[in-house]
Amino acid sequence: MTAIEKFSERHYDEVAVSDIAEAAGVAHGLLFHYFQSKRGIYLEAMRAAARDLDSAREVEQGIPPGGQVRQMFEAHFRYLAQHQGLALRLILGGRGADPEAWELFEEDRWRSIDWVCNLIGLDPQRPALRLMLRATVGCVDEATANWLESGQQFEIELMAEALVDLTVAGLRGAARLDESLDVEKAVALLQQR
Repeated sequence: MTAIEKFSERHYDEVAVSDIAEAAGVAHGLLFHYFQSKRGIYLEAMRAAARDLDSAREVEQGIPPGGQVRQMFEAHFRYLAQHQGLALRLILGGRGADPEAWELFEEDRWRSIDWVCNLIGLDPQRPALRLMLRATVGCVDEATANWLESGQQFEIELMAEALVDLTVAGLRGAARLDESLDVEKAVALLQQR
């Protein structure tokens, strides 16, 4: 979507609807007809970006869960590297940058947690898992921001491996909080490639 590209290149205030219309090869008025305002265009672009991130979970079937999680992380990094400006504004700006856009990506974060838990046989509604895996996702956000800001100095595959390790630590932290959680089978599944 052209609007994602424009909002990735520049801050919201610096993007004009005419810039989007010209890049998309459509009439300025057509965008207003469908989206009513620049804000409408922006939020639809954020929804599309969230859907694109969701598609990162469309991984190769038939490979071990750990391989699927690695593929998901790799797709996550590839997408955000292509939309670096947008990624940094959303991650570093946090909830204060744009609460509506933040909420779209927050929903995606929870879908990712649910997906991973279901993949490795854990109940994503367990409070200790929710707490520690959401904390893990926060660490993923910060690692992604630092990776983008520092010129992507590590290979995507290596970053994915490090994030699998971070996920394992989150699972073990959850088991520390809730001793009834047995996460070692899930950890073994994540360690399979």
